[in-house]
Amino acid sequence: MKWAAANSPGAIAPEDRIRQIETAVFLIPFITYAYFYQGADQSVACRFDLMRSMVEKGVLWINDFCGFNTADIITFHGHIYSVKAPGTSYTALIPWLVFRIALLPLSAAHEPLYWAFVTYLTTVFTTGLLISALCVVMFRFARFIGASEGRAAGVALILGLATIAFPYATELTGEPVAAACVFTAFYLLATFYSRPSRARAIAAGFLAGWAVLNDYPVFLVAAAIGIYALFKLSDWKYLAAFSAGAAITVAIMLAFNWGAFGNPFFFSYQAFKLAPAENHQFPEQAVGFVGLTYPKLRILWNVLVDPQRGLFFCNPVLLLSIVGVGYFARLKRWRAEFIVTVYSFVVLFLFNASYGQSIISWGGGTATGPRQIVASVPFMVLALAFLPAACDYLLGAIGALSAVIMLMATATNPHFPYEYDNPVRDFALQQFMRGDFATNRDAFFGGGMVVGDSVAFNLGKLIGLSAPFQLWPLAAFWIFGSFDLSQSLGLWGIGASRRLTQIAAAVGIAAVFLLSMNQRVMQGFLDSGRHGLLGRYYVGEQCGQTAPHIVRVDRQLDFDDIAQMGAMPFPSCDIWRGELIAPKTGDYEFMIEVDDSGWVTVDGMQVIHDPGLVNKGHDAGRIQLTEGPHRIEVGERNMAGGSYLHLYWRIPGAPDSEIVPADALIPDRPRT
Repeated sequence: MKWAAANSPGAIAPEDRIRQIETAVFLIPFITYAYFYQGADQSVACRFDLMRSMVEKGVLWINDFCGFNTADIITFHGHIYSVKAPGTSYTALIPWLVFRIALLPLSAAHEPLYWAFVTYLTTVFTTGLLISALCVVMFRFARFIGASEGRAAGVALILGLATIAFPYATELTGEPVAAACVFTAFYLLATFYSRPSRARAIAAGFLAGWAVLNDYPVFLVAAAIGIYALFKLSDWKYLAAFSAGAAITVAIMLAFNWGAFGNPFFFSYQAFKLAPAENHQFPEQAVGFVGLTYPKLRILWNVLVDPQRGLFFCNPVLLLSIVGVGYFARLKRWRAEFIVTVYSFVVLFLFNASYGQSIISWGGGTATGPRQIVASVPFMVLALAFLPAACDYLLGAIGALSAVIMLMATATNPHFPYEYDNPVRDFALQQFMRGDFATNRDAFFGGGMVVGDSVAFNLGKLIGLSAPFQLWPLAAFWIFGSFDLSQSLGLWGIGASRRLTQIAAAVGIAAVFLLSMNQRVMQGFLDSGRHGLLGRYYVGEQCGQTAPHIVRVDRQLDFDDIAQMGAMPFPSCDIWRGELIAPKTGDYEFMIEVDDSGWVTVDGMQVIHDPGLVNKGHDAGRIQLTEGPHRIEVGERNMAGGSYLHLYWRIPGAPDSEIVPADALIPDRPRT
């Protein structure tokens, strides 16, 4: 299926076909984003806190709302403020007000669901809407620089579904808003003389400035857009209009700083250095200028390549941007656009590499990929439009791989924990293949779980579909959307070739979503081990309060990390049951090395007591056993962070302890 294929024949007018393509390019990402609600995250919560403070209290500090839901705060002059740029709270303010009022009757009946729906719909109609619109801008920009309709639609969908723009479009963070604004400003200037007007120039200046109001580091890109405007806008009245648009956002920023901090030129992150006694939660922010020093090779590697957060690791399709830049550089007609494009992502790479060693700084905390360079992504994707037609299949294949990775991250939990060196493989893939979707349990404003054992949800989970099937409605939409878009682009061919291509496309999409059936298909094999213990893995601090997320036979309780223990989101509680075969009669000693705590019972007797909700990494106990089988139960509780478990014994007469071997364990079966 070539993205550079000729347009489909027929009576439809070219402008109608373009409208159909743009509609698909907008709706496929938008409905996909709307399918997911991620629950709370600290960098998101402080933005909602600011909106509540402005609307309900009429103030810019967030003392009354930030309590438990965010650490992204500063204390200044006796008040608590969001440390994040305020633009996202301003951007989302109208959707917030509309949905707060429209859903108010739900508040009395089910307050947790009320807050979930208000924050969900505000996100959908802010970041989700803006990134979907950005996909249309990408399509138009690619067409403007000479890409075919197919290639332009392809790179637009790569931006929306195969880059880190996808998971961040499902959260109310500043980076995707900044990305949409600054890239659209670039597009308005690049295409300015196709429709020159003062309104267009004002819009370009306003969007470039508004991007900075949402994400301060994007000033580096906005400055380049401003210089580009000097080159592009030859008429002084248009240049003045651009400057006026930018000046509006500068005035808003200075007014916010004045109202919040009493100084128009004081920015929130400066508080970490100027008031370290009160703002000590992120000490690296007090180093250099708001945490920035100079680019470091190791941090640059982490940002781009390392599996933990590396952009090219989770979005391998963007590696082809490097090739695309080479073709872009050959075209003298677009030399100014080439300079802006390459500068825009290189400068953000180097900026991010200038943070300190903490993953909280350079990695954006718990995140999918390097969150703080989201604004660079559209510029990288634009370079893909310049690849030759011979790269179509390669671009499609690697783009599809990137989209699968982003789907897994978004569908499970895009807040990749710190404990995983390779969270795509060890966290997202594991959860996706067992249908563990929308696992985040954190709420913005308190209350219990919203859907089952989570606050986060997808629409399939919300309407009650069982775990493996929750994404199937989205799969059907993707298949329908791909058919509709490909029909408009004329990619199907004719006759038997057309049918085979359609079948292949449908099967390919369905195969990705069928991965969630892995646990159901493999469950019989997982339970069939002759040796080991039957483990049940639960979400929550107590075992058995909800249905287990994992049921499997583990040959030995010898786990080095949380990935080996099924990548369960914390807090979690795991329990293993079966029979222990004592090789001889005598005095047995059992020992556990565990994070965070564990227990052992044999024949109903507590050999190692359950210490409760505490951290007790080592414990031991003794018991007299006769030769032969005995009932054994082993438990583990992970309250936060990583996890591991090693179960040892020392049999009578043995000089040293050893991991309890598999041949000494016989598992229960699920029915018992």
